[in-house]
Amino acid sequence: MRVINQNGRDYPYESIVISHGDGMIYARPVSNMEKRYFLARYSTEEKAEKAMQKLHECYTGTILLQNVGFPGDAAEQLKSMKNGFICVNNQADNVRIEPLHTVFRFPQDDEI
Repeated sequence: MRVINQNGRDYPYESIVISHGDGMIYARPVSNMEKRYFLARYSTEEKAEKAMQKLHECYTGTILLQNVGFPGDAAEQLKSMKNGFICVNNQADNVRIEPLHTVFRFPQDDEI
């Protein structure tokens, strides 16, 4: 999933830690927790919490399954479905299911 800040810059959700306080939301890269990147600014902490809830709702339900066996023709049924995820076959004919590229953009203060 991609997270886009209020200024339009994007970050990969899987490689950042997101925190908030005093109406500000920041990202810290997992590779260097000393750095901090601006994601959003809100007039109240309550609005920041609502924005974080929207982020959680966007991310909830995404799945990543790799090297999973499915009974019967379930794998073929999954491959034929086009909503919500993509199926990738590797050289060993293992199926990897990934969520579609989900994007979350932090709303502006007046949008919450």
